[in-house]
Amino acid sequence: MSEFEGKVALVTGGASGIGEATVRAFAARGGAVVIADIAVGAGEALAAELRGAGLATEFAPVDATSEVQVSALMTHIAKRYGRLDFAHNNVGLGETGVTIETTTLERWDWTLDLSLKSTWLCMKYEIPLMRACGGGAIVNTASMAGVRVTFAASPAYSAAKAAVIHLTTYAAAAYAKENIRVNCVSPGLTATPQIASMLSPELQREIAAELQLIERAVTPEEIAAAVLFLCSKDGAMLTGENLRVCGGQR
Repeated sequence: MSEFEGKVALVTGGASGIGEATVRAFAARGGAVVIADIAVGAGEALAAELRGAGLATEFAPVDATSEVQVSALMTHIAKRYGRLDFAHNNVGLGETGVTIETTTLERWDWTLDLSLKSTWLCMKYEIPLMRACGGGAIVNTASMAGVRVTFAASPAYSAAKAAVIHLTTYAAAAYAKENIRVNCVSPGLTATPQIASMLSPELQREIAAELQLIERAVTPEEIAAAVLFLCSKDGAMLTGENLRVCGGQR
């Protein structure tokens, strides 16, 4: 019996990319998974596919930057499942080709809302559910752009992800005594559909070779494996950590 059987996991931004890989990993190990995303078509299709394979999943259309929608989602989870054991807060998006001077206020706010506000809002409502069932584990998606400077990422995205790392550390310190562990993962260049739409496999390899020791892009499944490790019993003594899954970025 998997340690995730009988447990409930929430994955925001779960309809594609890293989130989808995490959904699949939790579901394959017996967890009931709630997929939250604004991409209704992709989210519903993923949930239907996994249910067809006998795996316990459902899709909830949620804008993770909306407190009303996040609160309603947690109310739904509490009523339907009576617990929340794991959460992967994975919403975030940036843009390229902008500088501090060319970033507009609108795009700055948009980027911080997606990456930082969504993470805070989700934790705000996840933590009471976890407390009620005796504890849990939260993993936030940060980025290597929040660890070191890369001009491939926008200043807003870099700042937001750096803040996610510190917010994770803050939450870990605040809730450790309540048996709630909070960690984050910082992916390097990751071969998600979004990246594939912008960079050819050849260009991905070129960028990886320049940035890191392992000269290829990280896969979403490798990020998902790190998330599940941090949620598992094997990760029981890890909290407040930023796990860099980046191929040894220099």
